[in-house]
Amino acid sequence: MWKSPKLMGVQVLSGVFAVIVVLVVLLPQTLSRVEAACAAPIINAVPQVGGELQIKIQSPCRKGELVVGRYGELMIIERFDENGNLAFHVDCFLGDREIELTFENATRPTIRSCAAVEKALTKVAIVWGDHVDLDLHAFEYAAALGSDYDRSARNPGSYDIARSDYSRSGRSHGFMSTISDGEKLGHNVEVYTLLRHAAEPRGLIAMGVGFGSHNNFLEYCGYGLRKQLRTDINVYILEYGELRSYERELAAQPCGSTPEPVIGNLVPNILLGNRRAIGPANGE
Repeated sequence: MWKSPKLMGVQVLSGVFAVIVVLVVLLPQTLSRVEAACAAPIINAVPQVGGELQIKIQSPCRKGELVVGRYGELMIIERFDENGNLAFHVDCFLGDREIELTFENATRPTIRSCAAVEKALTKVAIVWGDHVDLDLHAFEYAAALGSDYDRSARNPGSYDIARSDYSRSGRSHGFMSTISDGEKLGHNVEVYTLLRHAAEPRGLIAMGVGFGSHNNFLEYCGYGLRKQLRTDINVYILEYGELRSYERELAAQPCGSTPEPVIGNLVPNILLGNRRAIGPANGE
């Protein structure tokens, strides 16, 4: 069943007050750093190929401080380096929405717009809040697990590679535009971006979710816990300019059993040839 976008893994509070609360909980020692007036930061936001936005911030009086960003329901937390510089990218899988940046001593957030995503691009994203390393997989044209066209954090590809394959084969190809090791202070995100070929006949790209190389599944079982490891994830599909989302729960195999390498019923498959993404995961 389709549901409107709503993140479950981390409780998302709203407004500047909520951002301040998050900062106090995470790193209270940083709050007392800025007592004197601090000049407004210099922010440069540049759209990138593949529906991404590169954000660079300079603020020498904010060395080591946190910045909290909000892109729709997504919470992004980054830190200035020792010189007061910060660079990060935002994958625009929610479409062309504003990005709200809040600094520790700011009275008002700074607003920047995410890049408009071309309608020829399809984005499939998973978002979760727990410290678990998950890998989104895209099996292009029945690719086998671990093969060249199994796109995941272990074989992400790139925009240039996808564009080359697209031009050479006359078929749609994609890449992992964002990957995560599950250790973000805010939400963890992985995004597969597909370059759709307008003249392509029908085809299928199967999607799945597995545990990454840095997952704590074995550590979890080592504590003697016998119940299943579970984590809430949200699935987003931006396709032909329309956004859909699904709430899912990933449950690992019980301790002592062999875990499935990839779970295939959490993320809808992508159907090619001007058809919408569909599959057993979408509940339709």
